[in-house]
Amino acid sequence: MGKSIKERVVEIFKYKNLNVNKASAVLGIPQRTLNRQVNEAGKITMDLVYAILDSFPEVSPLWILTGEGSLLRDEEQQSKDGSSPYYRDMPVSAGLRDAVDVAKEKPQGRILLPKNKADFYFPVTGTSMEPEVFEGDIVGVTRVNSYEKISSSNIYMIVTNETRMIKHCYPDDNNKDILWCVSPNYPSFPVKKSDICALYRVVARIQFL
Repeated sequence: MGKSIKERVVEIFKYKNLNVNKASAVLGIPQRTLNRQVNEAGKITMDLVYAILDSFPEVSPLWILTGEGSLLRDEEQQSKDGSSPYYRDMPVSAGLRDAVDVAKEKPQGRILLPKNKADFYFPVTGTSMEPEVFEGDIVGVTRVNSYEKISSSNIYMIVTNETRMIKHCYPDDNNKDILWCVSPNYPSFPVKKSDICALYRVVARIQFL
């Protein structure tokens, strides 16, 4: 069985010759918070992962998130291995959040999951899609170019001029210009297809356990 994300964080600290006290100062995370996550029963948070990747750019985002590959990133290999960009600073809400132009955002790393090739990956905020997708999960998506390919069993990222979100979707039976957005914890609501800038299907999920 592979190492847990907590074990990988500990391995990074050993590689950098850091104890909790030193790591706290380097990462800008309170010592008690860091100790609880690393040495006690606390859960490793995305804030800690982000701080590590910001402070130690040589660390592979893929390795710390999934355990695949090696601790140190290989910049040359990243451009050849078919990996996908990871947008740490582009959280997509399981509720609602302001939308921006995906193409103009700068990725903070790359992720390679060969069985689930994605256009890009990002973290999820909000709880409306639980228990299917949890806040803090990282999901990968691919572009959907035809509404005819939509299946209500899949989860989609919908981007409009005002919002971006992940939901189940299905066409309206009586109005071909409407797409219904569905989540486990909130009422369904319609979105006009003319308001949708882009539609992506969720093809991969990384969950923090």
